[in-house]
Amino acid sequence: MKYARRCSITGEGMNEGWCWGDGIFYTKYEKDTIAELRNDYPEKSNLTDEGLIAWAVEEAGELYWTEWEDESEYQYEEVYGILIEIQ
Repeated sequence: MKYARRCSITGEGMNEGWCWGDGIFYTKYEKDTIAELRNDYPEKSNLTDEGLIAWAVEEAGELYWTEWEDESEYQYEEVYGILIEIQ
């Protein structure tokens, strides 16, 4: 299987997920995205999980959800259960 990006938290390959900033950090799972936001923005602890993601996307411009469908975007391949960078 080929993947466009590698999750910064789990190290897993991903073809969809959250892109942080201009691609400096990626999260594959919502639970990891929420945990990272809660760690980075403790002052937003009053927000629900959904509210926190909405704030990060709409107001802070911190992250966005994306899907990579173009094979030219693939940077990683899983070989025998190990994610390697495509040369």
